[in-house]
Amino acid sequence: MKKIHLMGILGNGMSGIASLASQMGYQVSGCDLKLEGHSKEHLKDIDLLVVSPAVLYQNNNNPELVEGKKQKIVMTWQEFLGKNLMKGKKVVAIAGTHGKSTTTAMVATILIDAGFDPSIVIGAYVPEWKGNSRFGKGGYFVIEADEFNDNFLYYNPDIAVINNIEFDHPDFFKNEEDVTASFENFKNRLIGPKILITEKDSLNKHFNLSVFGEHNQKNANMAYLVGQELGIRKEKITKSLENFKGIGRRMELIGDINGVKVFDDYAHHPTAIKTTLEGLREKYKNEKILAIIEPHGYKRTKALLTQYKNIFSSVNSVIIGPIFKARDKVDKTVTSELIAKISKHPNIDSFQNIFSVIKNFDIVIVMGAGNSNLWAKQIVLALKS
Repeated sequence: MKKIHLMGILGNGMSGIASLASQMGYQVSGCDLKLEGHSKEHLKDIDLLVVSPAVLYQNNNNPELVEGKKQKIVMTWQEFLGKNLMKGKKVVAIAGTHGKSTTTAMVATILIDAGFDPSIVIGAYVPEWKGNSRFGKGGYFVIEADEFNDNFLYYNPDIAVINNIEFDHPDFFKNEEDVTASFENFKNRLIGPKILITEKDSLNKHFNLSVFGEHNQKNANMAYLVGQELGIRKEKITKSLENFKGIGRRMELIGDINGVKVFDDYAHHPTAIKTTLEGLREKYKNEKILAIIEPHGYKRTKALLTQYKNIFSSVNSVIIGPIFKARDKVDKTVTSELIAKISKHPNIDSFQNIFSVIKNFDIVIVMGAGNSNLWAKQIVLALKS
């Protein structure tokens, strides 16, 4: 039995890998800064040190990581997954700049309902699994394939879905051509039947989904095509999609207090923010909506600044909170005030006023990929008090 140690075990991807590896026969240990921290002593009798790519970017001189490199036992969790946990499985990989978590969960739901019993790893919490991974005894593995750090190039899919391609992750990709090249390399990883599904293949069906917004209709169409490729009956695919209840932090309703609904959402790219807010307005046509935005990363925000123009036009008011420092350094030339100015929205309120204004709205949506989920929880508590 191989012994693996996960450095940063509480991370989104890492926790799912830990659970799967344990169920697949590996002896798993782990550490995290939120627990006892890191130490090279953790590597005694360990065969593999599995890390998040974020560790390589943020903490490259950590003694535990340095010792692991010295022993030549370091792998990112994506490499470990591709080389070990996917071995012998037919792989369905869902990629794209936007919508891949939801599309992955939709594909997983279709396969589970059809009796395929797949193993799955996804970058979001799925209530039915009480986590972000699922161990199955069937022959398929469904994976959310992330382009950052070329992570998806460790996978060899039989079926690949690419929802869309847009410039993102400027801390890794230099420009849009760089992103496109990475996705071309991903396509070249296809094996077996080499089935590629893109937005051009969409049947543009309209489903009676419980998750709202045009973006989710697009996601559902991609998932539908996967089901078709696997020979699942059309009626069964449609039923699975229409019974799909959504995933954590994707337009997740976390509170409905005294007439104010509070949603938590992961969107942080301008395109995703705009599309999600338009979906919310489509659902709540006459309600007063407040969007609270947490910009993600200084480098990303700077690279995408011009795209913030008019993205909040479907909501009544906007609050732009502090920029979340991601894998980059603070850049004082990039500010929340600058985003507000570029957005040209007529009703921008101050972050300091959150708790005094939230009761004036029917809908409050908090959006971001850093600390914004904590803001959302604090808002719910404030509305209850």
